[in-house]
Amino acid sequence: MRSTLNSLQNLKIKIPSLWSLLAALESRDFMNFNWILIRYGEISLKSDYVRRSFEDRLINNIRKGLETRGINGKVERGYGRIFIRTEQTKEAIEVLKRTFGIVSFSPCKKIEASLQEITDNLAELGKENIEEDQSFAVRARRTGNHDFSSKDVEEEAGRNIIEDTGAEVDLDNPDERVMADIRQGQCYIFREKIDGPGGLPLGTQGNVLSLFRGNCSSFLATWMMMKRGCSVTLIHGKMGPYAEEENIEKALEELKKWSHGSPIELLEFNHGDKIFNISESSEKGYVCTLCKRYLYKLASRISERKGCKAIITGDHLYEDMDMMKFEDSAVEIPIIRPLVGMDESKIRSKCEDIAGKSLLKGDKCEAKDRGNSKVNKEKLEEIESRINIKSMVEEGIEEMAENEETGS
Repeated sequence: MRSTLNSLQNLKIKIPSLWSLLAALESRDFMNFNWILIRYGEISLKSDYVRRSFEDRLINNIRKGLETRGINGKVERGYGRIFIRTEQTKEAIEVLKRTFGIVSFSPCKKIEASLQEITDNLAELGKENIEEDQSFAVRARRTGNHDFSSKDVEEEAGRNIIEDTGAEVDLDNPDERVMADIRQGQCYIFREKIDGPGGLPLGTQGNVLSLFRGNCSSFLATWMMMKRGCSVTLIHGKMGPYAEEENIEKALEELKKWSHGSPIELLEFNHGDKIFNISESSEKGYVCTLCKRYLYKLASRISERKGCKAIITGDHLYEDMDMMKFEDSAVEIPIIRPLVGMDESKIRSKCEDIAGKSLLKGDKCEAKDRGNSKVNKEKLEEIESRINIKSMVEEGIEEMAENEETGS
């Protein structure tokens, strides 16, 4: 980076916006930011006991994420904040961006909380990152007892930066910000807040079972429950000739990037032969409803074994409400549809934001048959009895148990 800046300077190229960007990147590379200040949101609203428990879980998840990436770092708890000390700041940032429960975080420098020390370091940070033609603002936040106020810090540091750079102050829409978080005897100075995913720490809300097909809908539904603090167990039915399966490994790989502290288990079984049996034995308009009821019964049994509190599905409101009612009546365990209020375009857009375009390819089931929007309950029960759904469920459970034992 230094050689790039020198080359541009020697050539006397005057491109202010490019120059500012390169200078900012240089400071981000060379500024001694070996601390990271982490902020959380919902956790702070909990009772003292629950907040402590959630903080413990978040700290554990952060540590596990760092360990997984081979990052050396010490994670510390502060009141309302979590701190990491590490020499691998850039690598740690990638972990924190995918750790649920974190609202934002800032690579920072830790210094003594005296007015002189704080304003000197803020002025130095401003001098290294603010150009004469830019505007800036100083922001200070203070917790604890001090012989100075946040306004004292902002005004004195601002005067020093003006003297050093000639830049102008803009408190409403500055080009650059330099900030200080003063906490008792320590102060953390920084210039950016990086967004985290928010939500609750993974593992604080128990385990749920996801019907996972590897498509946009099942991926996003699972991700959204993880964001709400749920650990997930996935079951995937291999659909054989009825749907393409190329997304499943990619989708699982993407989910694992967000699973710090709570490993994801995938259980698989052959679903294609079950679809064939249902298709051959049922009447038109009943295939999808029967298939769903079979999957829910299977998932309910697995949930009992795995201690899952609910079944998650990627369904949204594309089908008749009466059908949903009949499908859900197959089991007593709650069935949660996180995407129920989203349309297809919104689902695909959100999925792309999280995992890129790799999961956007559809995997429509070729056996789909929704010809009857008003399912007859007595007819449904008669068909279920005839095709022996109960034995199909037992067969699926045995297949998953065998796959667990063999690791396949």
